[in-house]
Amino acid sequence: MTLYLKSMAKSLKVLWFFGFLVLGLITTSYAEQKINLPAGREYDLGNLEEGELYQRDFTIANSGDKPLEVKVVRVGCGCTTILYPKKRLEIAPGESIEAKFSYNTEGMEGEEIKYIYIESNDPNTPLLKLKLIAQVQRKQSAAIKRFLSWGLLTVVGAGLIDGINPCAFTVLVFFISFLNFVGYRKRELLVLGMVFIFAVFLTYILLGLGLFKFIQSLEAFTWFSKIIYLGTASLAIILGIYSLYDCYIYRKTGNPEDVKLRLPDFIKQKIHKTIQSASRNKKKALTELAGAVFLSGFIVSLLESVCTGQTYIPTIAYVFKEPGLRIHALGYLVLYNLMFILPLVIILIAGLAGVGSEVFSRLARKHLGTVKLLTAVLFFLLGILLFIAKG
Repeated sequence: MTLYLKSMAKSLKVLWFFGFLVLGLITTSYAEQKINLPAGREYDLGNLEEGELYQRDFTIANSGDKPLEVKVVRVGCGCTTILYPKKRLEIAPGESIEAKFSYNTEGMEGEEIKYIYIESNDPNTPLLKLKLIAQVQRKQSAAIKRFLSWGLLTVVGAGLIDGINPCAFTVLVFFISFLNFVGYRKRELLVLGMVFIFAVFLTYILLGLGLFKFIQSLEAFTWFSKIIYLGTASLAIILGIYSLYDCYIYRKTGNPEDVKLRLPDFIKQKIHKTIQSASRNKKKALTELAGAVFLSGFIVSLLESVCTGQTYIPTIAYVFKEPGLRIHALGYLVLYNLMFILPLVIILIAGLAGVGSEVFSRLARKHLGTVKLLTAVLFFLLGILLFIAKG
């Protein structure tokens, strides 16, 4: 019996020994180093300014049970430099380090994506890739930033000045005076006048959307896009010079026919004929007349855009190019055209109140020089803003 107990005790010792040996092997096999980036594998650097050198850091942690050896931290471009660690190091289990790097934005613009690569002895992730995302804006002085912050005021001013442009002004004056001449009552004048103005508004919105689409399609062709923007900016400056000349020559002669930037006579005659043919027949029902007037407003807007488009195109190019305005491009387009039709609404209300076309004509002639001067200032402003925005 004693011999048997001794044999059993010896067997139990052997079993315990092998049990601990197996347990140790199992524990050892699961204990390993594990690289971890607590902030994630994407690093948003935010909005940066072009031409600057930035320093940033990120955490490398060891979430395993064995020491983690970080062998190499390298970059995928010359714009990023690793400041720490510059040589291999060891991170104890549960510990972490702050890796530091510099980021040079010289020559960058828009969204930039770069990578940092981390080599370690983690058996599951021997190479870890950290994605860097940055939004880089061109470097601008404080003065230029203030200049570009005039965006809303520029759009409002452009629409208003374009609305008192003699091209648009005289067309509605002729329209109201013709309706009075034919003998429409005030109710009919109000309805037909509002339909005409709405047609003008809608036509210019559609023209603006078409221009937006055209400009957007050019974004894929960088050099061609740059040529178009610079060409538009140059055209705005040239039109500003012509507007200054018109201001000078009109104040010298007092003759509106001497100005250069005006609606060509053949287009003016075509507009008059279009309005007359749409609203001459009083026997038509008001709904029929409204449809004819709407169509005439659409055609007239297309014809007069030869003149009013001189302001419209540079303004749209500026809105689309300036990031702060581009986000709300449709809203600015509507705002511009609301300002554009505001003088037309005022003329309609005055016409309904009995103000004759001769009063509008005298008013237009009296202030034509001032309008030309304001238009010149607007053209120069848009040209400069486009040159700045294009950089």
